[in-house]
This record gives sequence, structure tokens and C-alpha cells, in this order.
Amino acid sequence: MQPLLIILAVVCFGSFAWGMIMHFTVKEVPTAGMKLVAALGAGNVALQFTGLRFHLNGCVRIAAVIYLLAAALFWSAVRVSRAKLAACGQGATSTVVLRNGPYRYIRHPFYTSYNLAWIAGFVAADWWPLLLASITMGTLYEHFARLEERDFAAGPLGREYTAYKNGTGKYLPLL
Repeated sequence: MQPLLIILAVVCFGSFAWGMIMHFTVKEVPTAGMKLVAALGAGNVALQFTGLRFHLNGCVRIAAVIYLLAAALFWSAVRVSRAKLAACGQGATSTVVLRNGPYRYIRHPFYTSYNLAWIAGFVAADWWPLLLASITMGTLYEHFARLEERDFAAGPLGREYTAYKNGTGKYLPLL
């Protein structure tokens, strides 16, 4: 099962790296926020693979399902967003409120998919450094999600975004 988990982790984190380079709108000069996300992400990916290689003590099958959910959510969000969104930490606001695909149910499917992948590593390894990595990255994504939502609310799409926000979950669908 360990090789399967490593393959699934490569698929997830490789997809996320592809997204940062090829999918999202990126300024010519990376911002401090983008550099922070990249640096912490790279370090925590190395930690994730260390956990998967040497500390596999957790719920491996559940972790595999979580990795699959993370990848499926990421690629469904890619399909509907088509390079309309700024990269994480860039400080730019989108020019469109997406409401199709996973955006019908949650406002931040990319951040949710990233968090799922971090959590999957911890679930598989049950190793405390991966819990810290999950918390660190989740906190960072929450910070940027709040900034993005604040900027949306203050921008030309503020009314539309507020209505969308009131009817849609942030990371999980509203029940």
C-alpha cells in the first residue's frame, strides 16, 4: 500500500505545483506571500514523503481515499476556473465569481483540495510533524482566503460575492 500512497501524493502535489506554474494567473515578480507558500509547501512536501516512507502507522486506506478526493476536487476546480484566478498569496482579486462545478458547493475548492492532501499524509503516517505541517499550511491558506474574501467584498463584485458567500460553504458544503 505504501507505493500507492506515494503515487497518490505525487499526483496531488505534482498537480498543485503544475497549477501554480501553469494554471493560475501569476505576476511577473512573485510576491512575498507567494514565496512563503512555495517555501513552506516545498518543505512540507519533503516532510510528507518522509512520513509516507518511514512512518506509515496510520489509516492507510482512508488516507488513499483522501488523496483521491483531493486530486478529484483540484482537477474539477481547474476544469471550471480555466486560469481565471490569481495564484495563492499574490494579492490579486479575481474578476469573476465562479458558481459552477465545485464552486456551487464551496467557495475555496483549491484550498480545500490542498488541505485534504496535507491531512491525508498525517492520516497515513500518524506522525506529529505531519500534523504540524497540516496546521501550518491550513493556517496559511485560511489567511489568504480571508484576504481574498475581504478584497472581493470591497471590490466591484462585492454584492455578487456577498450573495454567493451567504449561500455557499467556505471549505465544506452548507447543509
